[in-house]
Amino acid sequence: MPTKTNAKTASKQVRRDNPTVSVRIDRLIDREDAKVKAFASANIGNAFAIHGIRVLDSKNGLFVQMPQSSYQKDGKTVYEDIFHPITADARHELYGAVLSAYEQRLHMREDELQEADIPVEDEAPAFEQRL
Repeated sequence: MPTKTNAKTASKQVRRDNPTVSVRIDRLIDREDAKVKAFASANIGNAFAIHGIRVLDSKNGLFVQMPQSSYQKDGKTVYEDIFHPITADARHELYGAVLSAYEQRLHMREDELQEADIPVEDEAPAFEQRL
């Protein structure tokens, strides 16, 4: 026979883990003076995709800005997030994944640039012709 539980007990019993989050850096911005450093996309739980996430640089360091829409209200531009995490834990996980993907992409780019700049050592010719 099923036991009765009140709503408070039921809510404590249901603990949902955050879905898996994977992030891809779509574009890096190379200009030093640019506030926007990258654009990213996230896949959440293989069920939802978010495009247009920005990695911004400010005097306080890097931070993540979710995609936004804007409209005019009383002569002022108002911005609202199109998508945003609800809980602090979900926000921490998503923003952490975006910043981690950004750092990884920067390191990959640095490695690519270093490999391209490596001078090719003079090699002895495969054969030598003498007269």
